[in-house]
Amino acid sequence: MKKVTTQIARVQEAAAISVGQIILDNSHYLTIWGYLQTADGWKRCDFVTNYEVLNNMFRAMEEKSEAVQMAIVQKLEQMQDGPELIDLEAQFGAPVVFDNIRFSLSKPHYTREDEWVDYVNEYCFYIDSAEVLPAPAAPYTEEIGNCMSQLAQCYSLYLGYLELEFDEASARQDAALTDDVKFTLAYYAWKQEGN
Repeated sequence: MKKVTTQIARVQEAAAISVGQIILDNSHYLTIWGYLQTADGWKRCDFVTNYEVLNNMFRAMEEKSEAVQMAIVQKLEQMQDGPELIDLEAQFGAPVVFDNIRFSLSKPHYTREDEWVDYVNEYCFYIDSAEVLPAPAAPYTEEIGNCMSQLAQCYSLYLGYLELEFDEASARQDAALTDDVKFTLAYYAWKQEGN
């Protein structure tokens, strides 16, 4: 029986990278010179990826996305036989940071006699995918929801007092809705709950 050694290339995740330069050529791949955010800070790295992953990265970055995309389109239109360099660091004054993205990174490797062989050190990665992370929930969302619920309950209580034939002033006072603004907010909260 022939023994076959197979090693899976290491895959890791990253939450942010910054891009200083992008190198385009006639292939379907891009080379990116930039930095990888680690627990120890930013580490200089080279990345290789494809245009689909780059498009996913652009979806997560809103502020400079259009300017970076236009720089790439202009270089692609002017590209001749050789590779072209887009220097984002020089164009924008600093590397462009892609964060709020889950990057799936792997080490480039090749097969030699049925074995995977890493041929780069810790400073080069292939970006397999870039998944846009959902925006974090606002810290006060739950508290606002509770407040709206309490206002709706006050309005329901007010309506209950009216059914019991309290006069309007007494019903508002007993339901803690004497303030006109609070009364209006309570009404809209009550309506929002589907009443």
